[in-house]
Amino acid sequence: IQTFETNGGSARKISTSTTLISKGLRNLGNTCYMNAQLECAFHVPYIRKILRKENDNAGAYSLWKLFHDMELNADEEGIASSNGIASSPEELCKNFDIPVRQQQDSQEFWKLLLPALNVRKLTDLYRGSYEDYIVAADGTNREKRGEEPFLDLSLGITNRNSIGESLADTFGTPELLSDAEGNGWRPEKGADKVDALKGQLLRARGLPSLLQLHLKRFSYNWETDSMSKINKRFTFPLKLDLKDICTTSDTKKEQQSTIYDLQSVLVHSGDYGSGHYYTYVRPNILGNAWYCFDDNRVMKVSFDDVTRDSYGQQQQQCNNNNNNGLFKRLLFGGSNAGRSYGGPKSSAYMLQYVKRSDIDKLYY
Repeated sequence: IQTFETNGGSARKISTSTTLISKGLRNLGNTCYMNAQLECAFHVPYIRKILRKENDNAGAYSLWKLFHDMELNADEEGIASSNGIASSPEELCKNFDIPVRQQQDSQEFWKLLLPALNVRKLTDLYRGSYEDYIVAADGTNREKRGEEPFLDLSLGITNRNSIGESLADTFGTPELLSDAEGNGWRPEKGADKVDALKGQLLRARGLPSLLQLHLKRFSYNWETDSMSKINKRFTFPLKLDLKDICTTSDTKKEQQSTIYDLQSVLVHSGDYGSGHYYTYVRPNILGNAWYCFDDNRVMKVSFDDVTRDSYGQQQQQCNNNNNNGLFKRLLFGGSNAGRSYGGPKSSAYMLQYVKRSDIDKLYY
């Protein structure tokens, strides 16, 4: 049992096994990209537990205070709605100098925030690794291998139709580096270039507890100097089994930890340059209830509603007329107006999956 003192001074007791449903977060200007990611994290109870115990720096403390306030205001699953209100991320923004009027890329924000919080147990929940390799194709066994850490996996969607296809393409057949085409591999300094196979291997032992998949819906066209939003249909499963994606060198025990359950779907709605972010979350990973968290608006929805709004439909494009340059941070400035649910410009941008073998720890 946890006992919280509410803002009015009264005590609220909540069982640690109770599923909490956030009352939402205030948008401070253009902070929807942040609110969407925070809702995904808040609804994993173990994350809140980590922050209660490890918040000895200003950044982590401000996130703990925000989540604590969200807990005070939250509804309990199966109980009539409370009188709680949406919480404000204002202190978190102040601690990290986040410009609240400038909207940013939601995926990039989370990858920057996690290490900035300096809470290793929290970052470790998202941290995984895969193996990069280059192997000479001449039978000499010359090779180069290395472990690549990640906080999320970015997946191409242009020529793929589903998560399964994209993962198989990323971690499947290697690319041929052809010397005849001027793209050969030089195994060591001074050696001649040779044909080689370049690829990536995903291993079960490198899979994180919380797997975030970033769908690459924004692409840059060098010829037209424009950014496109790829809003094509791209599907994802409620249950994701990576057994066939992971290399067969894993042990039997490791292979049993390749099953994931979908916990949240972060959506981008609108065109490039004037979009809005919100998220769908399953607060109880063992249940079937889904909620849409759109800043301070919270709605119960079905999983059919989720997929109808987030699979995507058609491609939208706009010219890149700003002077930020190609390597500047992607900014999706614009108001919250004009968004719609189930519209042709809404599509999943981030997916968060929970490793099934870690559910007892994450949802204690």
